[in-house]
Amino acid sequence: MNTKDLAYFDQLIKQKNFSKVAASFGVTQPTITMAVKRLETEFNTKLFLRDRAHHELIVTDSGQQLAAHAQSILGELDIAHQELDHLTQQRIILGLPPIIENHYFPRVAARLQELGMLENIQTLEGGSVWLRNALRDGQADIALLGSAEPLSYQTLLAEEFDRKPFNIFVSAQHPLAKRKRIYFSELKGEKFVLFTSSFVHNTAFNKLTRRNHFRPDVVFRAADTHVIMNLVAENVGVTFLTDIVDQHRDDVVRLELLDDEQPAFITSIVTRTSHVLTATQQRVLKVLRETLEE
Repeated sequence: MNTKDLAYFDQLIKQKNFSKVAASFGVTQPTITMAVKRLETEFNTKLFLRDRAHHELIVTDSGQQLAAHAQSILGELDIAHQELDHLTQQRIILGLPPIIENHYFPRVAARLQELGMLENIQTLEGGSVWLRNALRDGQADIALLGSAEPLSYQTLLAEEFDRKPFNIFVSAQHPLAKRKRIYFSELKGEKFVLFTSSFVHNTAFNKLTRRNHFRPDVVFRAADTHVIMNLVAENVGVTFLTDIVDQHRDDVVRLELLDDEQPAFITSIVTRTSHVLTATQQRVLKVLRETLEE
């Protein structure tokens, strides 16, 4: 079977138009037609029906079933291409959310440099939620991810190495700045500056808002901790961040949460279960474990 036929078929399922699919691949329409015929011969079934009266292309039950498998096969092929590309270029793609990168990675980098391995590391940055999908899709080989619950996915293997509480950060000008501790329910009337949806902080934050029965007034979202802290310093709003945030500034005050059963910021070393680690990747994983689990 030609995997290109599956790629044509996958797009035809999505676009329902032979001409558009042909144009997107830069081939002729008969090329797409022949690919579908080869698949129908291979599986001895009809994949599409033409409704000429309404100019529609109808996907049969067999077509729907094959579409699910085609998407899975093409996804695995894409992961294989990326994994082999990383091997060919002797790169190790390490996924790092910004807060985790700032707090944990310097120690790891120092150890990797001692071993002469740092130059082979390429980082992929983003929120933990986005990086989790990037790891599953083969864009990263290993990732350090944050979560509000222990990670449990069939396609991922997670090794927890730390967990820290979440805190509230307010401007030094804010009335709450005189406090050291606070209950989350006391923030009901506050304006919030938070991370974008690709960060796991939102999962923990939403748990607390639901538990305390209020809808938060989120005035701004950002993907950069420094931007969030600068906005908090200007009293634009308060924020909700993990305890590991490097704060070192006089214009922002950290408040501990007094709530019982608070969500924790859990950090884990994560790999794909399907990924066969090379000797170099295994050495990097060993360094991560030894450095982060001390």
